[in-house]
Amino acid sequence: MSKKILTLFLLALMLIVSAVIALGLGSVNIPMSELLNAVTGRSESYSDIILNIRLPRILNAIIVGAALSCAGMILQAALRNNLAEPGLLGISAGAGLGAILVFMLPALFSFSLLMPVSFVFAVSSTALIFFIAGKLGNRTSGYVSSNVIILTGIAFSALISALNGFLMLVSGSSLTQILYWLNGGLSGRGWNEFYAAVPFIVIGVIISVILSKDLNIMNFGEEMSSSLGLDVKKFQRLAILASSLLAAGAVSVAGIVSFAGLIVPNLSRLLIGNDYRYSVPCSVLMGSIFMLISDTIARTIISPSEIPLGIVTSFIGAPVFIWLMMKGNSSSLKV
Repeated sequence: MSKKILTLFLLALMLIVSAVIALGLGSVNIPMSELLNAVTGRSESYSDIILNIRLPRILNAIIVGAALSCAGMILQAALRNNLAEPGLLGISAGAGLGAILVFMLPALFSFSLLMPVSFVFAVSSTALIFFIAGKLGNRTSGYVSSNVIILTGIAFSALISALNGFLMLVSGSSLTQILYWLNGGLSGRGWNEFYAAVPFIVIGVIISVILSKDLNIMNFGEEMSSSLGLDVKKFQRLAILASSLLAAGAVSVAGIVSFAGLIVPNLSRLLIGNDYRYSVPCSVLMGSIFMLISDTIARTIISPSEIPLGIVTSFIGAPVFIWLMMKGNSSSLKV
């Protein structure tokens, strides 16, 4: 067994152990000896807590972490910029706009429309940015420069963020709900959210795995990759599609969660190398572990109250990001 395969196996094992531990932790701590009985329904006192509250929340944390990390890995590889992450392409800002508009609707509609509307706005924002970048790019090459995509995403995100800020000022009594959603969280997320998001996230991960060989070729740049036979235009479309499905699915479930799509791909490459056939699944596993641990902290550290998930990921992610820059003297985070 190669070292990389062993690393992936150990990460998968760590994810399983983390999930089992998380099942037992909460406002009501459940002994490990009771977990199996609760899962199989033989312990009525704990069964409802495990099956209807903690298990779906844990699964949501896993798919959100996997999606954001995988999206970050795809964007960083496709754009050849290790600072790229879903927020860079307006995915988070677009989802935020959709969520704010829903929260400003009468309460009768808000909860049922929140997830689908934020998902559609997130995907639409990415599609619009890629369309604009295509109009601004070099038409003779047949593909869009990664720098043009990045600059278009930054400008578009700034515009949507300004619009979001204005809507928050006039949102009235909905402001508290909006702020909580914008800080991310999995409180109240259950099986419905999991079943709605997981097909899009699975499709995004599958596309990412299929693209892993092409991601290796993209290390040489657009022009060299094109000369080596890679259809860069088709590749860009598939990479943007995969990242938008992944990030939109995650954001529609958990709101805006910072740093997972930025630091986890860099840590994954640091751990397992730049071969995307291994670093993509490594990023998926590490992202799941990171989000699961962060959510467990968010719901237990001041139990029975909760801290927004995005605050916890920022507290963890910011020092790790600074450490990554210091460790590589910024070379590992090249722009």
